[in-house]
Amino acid sequence: MSSTSAAPSPPHIDEMRLDHLVEGYAGDPGPHESCDGLRFVDVDLTGRDLTGAMFTECELVGVGANEAQLRASRLVETRLERLDAPVLHSSRTTWHEVRLESSRLGAVEMYESELRNVAITGCKLSYLNLRGANLRDVLVTDCVIDELDLDQATAERVAFHDCRIDTLQVHGARLTDVDLRGADLSVVGGLDSLRGAVIDAEQLLMLASAFAQHLGVRVVD
Repeated sequence: MSSTSAAPSPPHIDEMRLDHLVEGYAGDPGPHESCDGLRFVDVDLTGRDLTGAMFTECELVGVGANEAQLRASRLVETRLERLDAPVLHSSRTTWHEVRLESSRLGAVEMYESELRNVAITGCKLSYLNLRGANLRDVLVTDCVIDELDLDQATAERVAFHDCRIDTLQVHGARLTDVDLRGADLSVVGGLDSLRGAVIDAEQLLMLASAFAQHLGVRVVD
């Protein structure tokens, strides 16, 4: 018989190696265009229409992408470092083997997206909208997220290490091996849908009043 106290399965994150990349230019990516084996450094993609674009084995460093249209785009074996985008339109995107590092992002629309083998490290995000998204093997480390919206999302083997999440929304989410123990949580919405998540004793105490209110239990000293 399995134990309810068993540790969750961790995300499976593969090592990424990007060798022999060729210099990329701002004019290379476009709507439904494919970029393969390119390295973009300090490129400004502000406001660009990149709908349906595909980046494969690419590296983007110091790229500005405010108000860029990345809907339905695909990122495969790609590394993003110091991405700057107060607003990023990237709904229904596909991220397979992606590394997002040391980036500052504001409102990020990634609803109904698919994330596989993704590591997010050292980032600051104001609002990450992953409603209805499908996440598998995602590791978030040393990040500050003002609001993480996982309403109606499906998440499997997702873990947070040394993170702060001010508001976590999980209404209608389907969670499996989602490890929240490394996240400093302030507000959690959708307590009914926390099944499949793992929290520690301190987090349980922090959420005790919310659980009691949700269950209609009065706590009287």
